[in-house]
Amino acid sequence: MSGDEYLQSQLQHILKEGEQVLHTGYVRRQPGILFQSLFFFIAFLMTKAYFGVLTNRRLLLIRTKMGAWTGVQNKNLGVEEYDVRALAKCTTGGIANNKSMQFYFNNGTPTVDVRISPWFKSVKGTGAFFEQVPNLINTNQVQQMAMGQLPPGAPMQQGMQPMPGQQMQPPQGAPPAHMQQPPQMQQQPQMQMAPPQGGPLHVGQQVMVAPGDGQRYPATIVQAANGQYMCQMPNGQPYWFPAQQVSVS
Repeated sequence: MSGDEYLQSQLQHILKEGEQVLHTGYVRRQPGILFQSLFFFIAFLMTKAYFGVLTNRRLLLIRTKMGAWTGVQNKNLGVEEYDVRALAKCTTGGIANNKSMQFYFNNGTPTVDVRISPWFKSVKGTGAFFEQVPNLINTNQVQQMAMGQLPPGAPMQQGMQPMPGQQMQPPQGAPPAHMQQPPQMQQQPQMQMAPPQGGPLHVGQQVMVAPGDGQRYPATIVQAANGQYMCQMPNGQPYWFPAQQVSVS
């Protein structure tokens, strides 16, 4: 049984109802590159191996066992789990095939530091885990999935933003989700705003957006598609808004 097949067999018992896997990879907890180069054998003894899993709800580290010649053995020695809604950012570093990933949280949880070799195929998705997981976290896409503000399913490619028609995270200054209007009120049609004088809105234009919380926020249009506008908020994050929620400032 391959590492991927074994991991899938374990996830059948670990995943909760409605939880979907976005990325999987093989990661390690071990000393940094300098320590490894000076004390290779000691560093090997200190190394702990994991299946890393990012879902639309949790970051999972499934402890496994690393062999001297095989990258990973099919063992489950325990599971660590972290709520993705608490993730603040993910940074990367390292060189060549000895990379690092640091997961930061906004709820006081200590950072989770792992090393990863994107070229190894012990788990086939390891390269994509290193390349795409930081983007999903740093653009708040996975956090929005966990809060029901983006559909789960396949992860977005690096650099992509939510497509028109998908819900978006409230802009900076808007109340948290549990303080916003109840779902039955949000489903009511929005009031249509009069079209701006001088023609339709255009990319680069300064506007005001009304996300439905009773407030209006300044923004800049960066893209338009299918009757919606992607607006960059003062915090630098872009979000899609229906045309009726966007008006001239």
